[in-house]
Amino acid sequence: MSKGRNDGITRSTIPGLSDSRPKDWDEYHERQLKLKRHSWQAIVGNTIFLEARNLAPILGCERVYLKFEGSNPTGTQKDRIAMVLADQAVTSGVEGITTATCGNFGVAIAYASRHYDLAAHIYIPQKYDVPKDRLRRMENFGAKVHFVEGYYEDAVAYSSQQAIENKWFDANPGTNEVPELSFAAYGEISLEIYQDLRRVPNYVFCPVGNGTTLAGIYAGFKKLYLSGKTMTIPKMVATSTRRGNPIIKSFKAKCQNIVDLGPEEIKESKINEPLANWRSFDGQLALDALHESGGFAEYASDAKMMEFSKLIRSEEGLSVLPAAASTLAVMQSLGKEGFIVKGTFVAILTGRDFD
Repeated sequence: MSKGRNDGITRSTIPGLSDSRPKDWDEYHERQLKLKRHSWQAIVGNTIFLEARNLAPILGCERVYLKFEGSNPTGTQKDRIAMVLADQAVTSGVEGITTATCGNFGVAIAYASRHYDLAAHIYIPQKYDVPKDRLRRMENFGAKVHFVEGYYEDAVAYSSQQAIENKWFDANPGTNEVPELSFAAYGEISLEIYQDLRRVPNYVFCPVGNGTTLAGIYAGFKKLYLSGKTMTIPKMVATSTRRGNPIIKSFKAKCQNIVDLGPEEIKESKINEPLANWRSFDGQLALDALHESGGFAEYASDAKMMEFSKLIRSEEGLSVLPAAASTLAVMQSLGKEGFIVKGTFVAILTGRDFD
């Protein structure tokens, strides 16, 4: 870890402050925290939103828009919540933060931790094939990476235990204020879509693993509706891998309550890894969003994810994580050959790094 949040600064090095004026010292730290908060708010969010005129005819949909979260600092929407959680950790007075990850969230937490000068401890299931670029970026941002036995869910449990023992902030899903903070952060995506479109889309397609992003986006649109700013809420569509996601399976089985999978049902690949979970920590809220909004859930194969990841790059110039391209693979399945599906469709996409 670095020297701490004061970077070696002492009272004697700051003009006007002395050991006899602890109140001023606290005020100094509060000012520093506000500066850090304002600086990240200027670079996280307000991501690219564009109409996919070239892809729309291929998809068979009238109007298709892409909300590209790849323009966040580490390439995914997870920067939004990582910065909020790091801010909360510093406000809580701890000097470390921890989470389990299969890649993307770990990079975001590492980046946010460096911004706030926190010690970051990232736990990864040893059996997972984490992309080299993701692992390298975690370490370059100063995070300590630990590999543990078992599945992602086991890494979450171990990370949470380490948070208790070491008095770190637990950034894992379902702990502390993480769900509430996550939904508020991801709700900003809804506001940005509404501001860019000047209306509510008919459908929002979102890839799901734990279901947090979809649930947060739905909560954001619901907030706009309840405040009277909009007259409708979009139909939410969850997309994921057929090799293991309880949100999709529960919806297709017409379950009102989320049903966990057995660990043996999960079959990860380099393509589907961000989506494959046997337990979706915010799965119930995502499932509720699908039912309440009149939306639906559908699987996409690894081959289709790769196909549409390449199409997005060639037709719209965006480098998109194949798992996120599941949104467009499912979107294409809505129509029939020779027919155009009317309405406005938005796909949530995350970026991709290359070695």
